[in-house]
Amino acid sequence: MAKSVRQIPGVLAADVNFASGVMLLEYDAATDPRERAVRVVAGAGHGVEALDGADAPKTRVTWWSEHRGEVSLVLAGALIAAGWLLDGRGAALASAVAYSAAVIIGGTMTWRRAATSLRARTLDMNVLMTIAVTGAVALGEWGEAATVIFLFALGGWLEARSLARTRRSIRDLLDLAPQHARVRRGSAEEEVDPADVAVGETVVIRPGERVPLDGVIIRGSSAFDESAITGESVPADRAEGDPVYAGSLNTVGLVEIRTTAPAEETTLARIVHLVEIAQASRAPAQRFVDRFSRIYTPIVIAGAVVLAVGVPLLGELGAGWAGFDGWHDWLYRALVLLVVSCPCALVVSTPVAIVSGITRATRDGVLIKGGAFLELAGKVRAVVFDKTGTLTEGRPVVTETVALGEVPAERVLALAAAVEAHSNHPLASAVAAAVPGTLPDVSDLRETPGRGVSGLVDGGTRITVGSLAYLEAGGADIAQARGEAERMEGDGLTVLGVAQGESLETRALGLIGIADALRPDAAQVSAMLRSAGVEHIVMLTGDNPLAAARVAAGAGIDAYEARLLPEDKTAAVEELRRRYGVVAMVGDGINDAPALAVADIGIAMGGAGSHAAIETADVTLMRDDLSAVPGFIRLGRRTMTNIRQNVALSIGVKAVVLALAVTGHATLWMAVFADTGVALLVIANGLRLLGRR
Repeated sequence: MAKSVRQIPGVLAADVNFASGVMLLEYDAATDPRERAVRVVAGAGHGVEALDGADAPKTRVTWWSEHRGEVSLVLAGALIAAGWLLDGRGAALASAVAYSAAVIIGGTMTWRRAATSLRARTLDMNVLMTIAVTGAVALGEWGEAATVIFLFALGGWLEARSLARTRRSIRDLLDLAPQHARVRRGSAEEEVDPADVAVGETVVIRPGERVPLDGVIIRGSSAFDESAITGESVPADRAEGDPVYAGSLNTVGLVEIRTTAPAEETTLARIVHLVEIAQASRAPAQRFVDRFSRIYTPIVIAGAVVLAVGVPLLGELGAGWAGFDGWHDWLYRALVLLVVSCPCALVVSTPVAIVSGITRATRDGVLIKGGAFLELAGKVRAVVFDKTGTLTEGRPVVTETVALGEVPAERVLALAAAVEAHSNHPLASAVAAAVPGTLPDVSDLRETPGRGVSGLVDGGTRITVGSLAYLEAGGADIAQARGEAERMEGDGLTVLGVAQGESLETRALGLIGIADALRPDAAQVSAMLRSAGVEHIVMLTGDNPLAAARVAAGAGIDAYEARLLPEDKTAAVEELRRRYGVVAMVGDGINDAPALAVADIGIAMGGAGSHAAIETADVTLMRDDLSAVPGFIRLGRRTMTNIRQNVALSIGVKAVVLALAVTGHATLWMAVFADTGVALLVIANGLRLLGRR
């Protein structure tokens, strides 16, 4: 069909997206060939709906245009049943009339599509089926001709219905975006199209409504179902200052948001756009099948010609003219071979699996840029993790407090938190956050940037928090603390000292160990990766070796490299590719960009809200969930297994029927099963990928 449209004057390019059922048309505006393109597509039996503006031509959708396929199938089936009954009662002429009517009614769509293909000088299945049915009628095989065209039309209808399931995912995503947005303008609320809402306007979202545009909550709080964006089934609590995404469902509270992106640039719109591109892309396995099909079909058609003309002609030259009956059998065999020659099942075997895999991944909150990366996922042998923000949560937390005297560790931490609550240092925030509830009052605060801070707690003695060197410079005796500090630093912790008093009266109260918190599921993810067939897991970081060793041990990772510059990480990934083959790297999507680019698959964490991650990574995890990585790799392996099954089934069945056709043991309906029937089996097998999370 696309080739037919490309031949229209004024059409510069025409490409059909298999997954979404969309034709992208590039044309010369001066000639505007859209009307003719619509007629060509409609002539092939397809409905047309324009997506580029209200002035674009389209076909009028009526009940008949939507259901004529089903009606034709029912009528053709009834006529075939009538012909079979009449033939059983000896009414040969009436039976032939019923069969011929079934051929005409059941094959109307096939004839139209065959004519479109011939005008484009293309031999597709519709052309081959038309020749085969015409030949069967010429040979007097009325019943078989009617049955074959009915089975072919039924298979095409079922195939279209099955493929619609894979296309429904994009439509479901689009349907998540509300058609109206309630905007507060002045003292009134107006319901407008989301496309008419400017960035920075205030939108009111009531409980039970979906968010129309990306934004930040400026009033209220609620729990939002973000499963369509992140794949997370549990609603996420959001309060003032938190981001919300278009398409997410407000479950309980009334909130107001300030919009941060226009309708065409929301996170949901980007996801839909990238999924469409991914589903339209061709994986290497699909390109191989396409090349094979272009060679296979002409060879089998040539074989059919030889079988129909060459073999009986050689027989006639050797034994003399035997009349029409001598040619009948070979012509029939050639017709069977002609039907088998179309590689429909083979052609659809790969894209249906790739599209189903991409759709399944999207539902699970994994955004894949194309089928090539899904195919590569099935071959991953080594996985590289960045440390900060990937295996760890990317924020420092207090992991250990040691008391050096009579003051309990809990009191040491509370005193330190009271002082650190007034500092902007990241480590200070970790100490302050470690003590819930109300903290003691602090006065006379003194801070030396980068070294430490002190203050009078509850009007009493001075509490100082900082490095041991800072405490020692202030007069504290840290001899007792050195051993514990070395032990804590050996565990990869950053150590802060806490002292009480001033000048020569200062004494060390305790030590606080701070580290970047390891994600709770990191060790489980490593085990899942190994069970998924990954041979080697390594962590690369620019942090110090002690901190790297602590995180690697906690995450169940044996190999790690520390103190790496960005170029060192890139070199390490290249070395892993040489040793193991296909390598996937997991990072935050912004840092470590060179290493992510060098890896065969670059996987970015936490894409929701990060447009940079969505745009640049090969694969984006829409939520901060490491378990999605082994899930993605397992899906890649399942997809490749599915493709191999489909290709083996398609080629195997065709090979058997080809052999039977040459030896005269195959019928036309067997040939239809070898093509359309197997195509249905292949589609059903590919759709299985949609069912498992």
